[in-house]
Amino acid sequence: MLQTARWITGSPLRDIVLYALVWIWLSQLLVPISKATNFQSIGFILIFLLLLFTIDLLLGKWILRFLLKLAMFVGFMYFYHYSELYSVYNVIDWVPHWFRDLDASLGALQAGKYGAVLMAGKTTATLLGLWLLQALIRLSMRVRAWMFVFLLLGMIGLGVIDTFYVREIEGHLVLFLLLGLVILAFRQLPAVERLARMPRHLKGWPGHWLVWTLILSLIVTGVGLVVPKAEEPAWPDPVAFLKGIKDGGKLVQKIGYGNNDDQLGGPFEMDDTVVFTVTSTVEGYYRGETKATYTGKGWLSVASASQLTNPADIRQQQFLEDTTLETKQVEQTVTIQDNIVPLLFGHSRVTGVAGANINRTTVKYSPFDTRLEIDQLEPGDTYTVYSQVPYHDEVALRNAQISTAVSSKADFLKPYLSLPSNLPARVKNLAWQIASASPAPYEQAKALEDYLRRTYRYETKNVPIPDEDQDFVDQFLFESKRGYCDHFSTAFVVMARSIGLPARWVKGFTRGDVDLTYKGETDEEYLYVVKNKNAHSWAEVYFDGIGWVAFEPTSSFQMRPIFKPSEQQPVITPPVDNKKGEEKEQEEETTKSAFSFDLNIDWKQVGIYAGIAFFLLLVIAFFNRRRLLIAYYLRRAYKGDGDVITNAVLRLMLIMGRFGWKRQTDMSLREYALYLSDNPDLRGREMIPLARIFERVRYGKRDVSEGEKSQIHDLWSRIVRKVGRLKKRR
Repeated sequence: MLQTARWITGSPLRDIVLYALVWIWLSQLLVPISKATNFQSIGFILIFLLLLFTIDLLLGKWILRFLLKLAMFVGFMYFYHYSELYSVYNVIDWVPHWFRDLDASLGALQAGKYGAVLMAGKTTATLLGLWLLQALIRLSMRVRAWMFVFLLLGMIGLGVIDTFYVREIEGHLVLFLLLGLVILAFRQLPAVERLARMPRHLKGWPGHWLVWTLILSLIVTGVGLVVPKAEEPAWPDPVAFLKGIKDGGKLVQKIGYGNNDDQLGGPFEMDDTVVFTVTSTVEGYYRGETKATYTGKGWLSVASASQLTNPADIRQQQFLEDTTLETKQVEQTVTIQDNIVPLLFGHSRVTGVAGANINRTTVKYSPFDTRLEIDQLEPGDTYTVYSQVPYHDEVALRNAQISTAVSSKADFLKPYLSLPSNLPARVKNLAWQIASASPAPYEQAKALEDYLRRTYRYETKNVPIPDEDQDFVDQFLFESKRGYCDHFSTAFVVMARSIGLPARWVKGFTRGDVDLTYKGETDEEYLYVVKNKNAHSWAEVYFDGIGWVAFEPTSSFQMRPIFKPSEQQPVITPPVDNKKGEEKEQEEETTKSAFSFDLNIDWKQVGIYAGIAFFLLLVIAFFNRRRLLIAYYLRRAYKGDGDVITNAVLRLMLIMGRFGWKRQTDMSLREYALYLSDNPDLRGREMIPLARIFERVRYGKRDVSEGEKSQIHDLWSRIVRKVGRLKKRR
């Protein structure tokens, strides 16, 4: 241990503490990164990083450290991916399997199919990246400036994650800054001891130094936290610019399924990324979850999910009473194509799910939000959803009623009738005005649906964000009068509740586009391609004896019900492939002049690639830092104006001191030149003629001639280049 410990702090005990601090410090960065990337096994990553530091502490020779780390790397890959398939001694089977996975992952990367990269490939890249990061951190411990660079880059990275990806990581950010300051001060302790020339018996464990360092660091970070802030920011918010500014400064985001709906509004752009495909015999919407709590700004999810005892049959764990409507058992096979929120999607009245990764430990269910959560979904995963889809019965729906008597059912429906206390009265008045002519609850709901579809315009671009004191629905109904599915569906639910209809907000996807090249097992089976732009929201109203019935209030969308085969209904032709999606407004926008175009920039991808490029440049610069430093010195050289020789000598002594050839305070310039010239490492006498020119000019009180200027520059450059090729002295 001493061989690795003493070159950092001068004490094995101090090295252990320093390495522990660095490990905790890096964990404050890795945990938010894992949340931003939905990486589930952060404990696995932290243990691997801890073992890397432990090996550095225990072993002195680099070859032993490398071999042990390599063995640990291979072992981690086996236990994480192949231990359930092969015995650890069956190397001839699982190692080739690993290499095949790597080859497939590299092929997917070369083809640009990032969603097809296998988990084994991702884990391999992650562990190798951690290994490289730990090696860079270990080397940077010897140079305070590089530790400061890592601290600065980490703070910037955490700021980006907190702004764009994961909320509420302020604790990690503060701890990262605090521990970084402690590590910088701790790393400086040996230099303080050398400068103060402390006796050897004081160089053990200076507890008071660490205590005062921690106190000062707490003061620095604490002041930043408690200092009063201005209510209004002094600078404009840069986040909107980084994400993309469009339409007069309004924030534009790409449409897709997200799990945060507490702030609705604002424009968006269509995203054609395929998220999953579905094979099914019934065309319909794919439900992800429902929400009941409207805040005036958006929707909150307040119900947690619990583990399922039997994912194949979830009817006992959900409020799914028998319906008087006849139903059809529908089986849907979903294949994930891109990263997606870890939820299971399916047609209404889901009764069960099945799949390779679906069991009682990986799937959770929220009965209140009808949300099926799964631990992780990766591109390539496939699962099957079983649903009881009701046949449409207009007569039964028109005769349906709403529970008003005091009962357990009425208590269950209370959350679906709640409204904010500050909801503007004109919203309720409008709802009653629309529904007053309809006697039956179903007809009242249809009247609200028809009114919204006929009165308001579907719009995705020029959509305002409500002011802080403005209700989202009120702003849509009476001021902007334009919006997309979130506006229509939320307005429907709020108005339905205003007239006493239990209603809830539903999120999911529309049916998507049909792949006409697919040959199903039956003539009724189709393959539906669902994209991010198919993310959608609609509404459901509860009727006694029937259950939840879906309504589509968004103009330009159509929810096709299914009818019993025996009934004479208008023939619905098979759906056709609509590459533009179901949004009529979007089709109209794409018919603009061929000479106009939109420049869409994915700032997230730009940031990722820029970060990777910057990290690679940083690694290259770290390993070539001496060459870059010498090139910098030679580039700047010394100031050619004024006292040329004095500037050259002073700058040369500064550079020599930084590389370990410092001039002692009792040395004259000539003695220093002789000292350097006599040293076998430098092997030259360039410093002596430079010192002579200095003496002639300084003490002879004359100017430097043009010939001497050229000689000074040549001698100075040769000395700096020679020092740059030598190993830095301690």
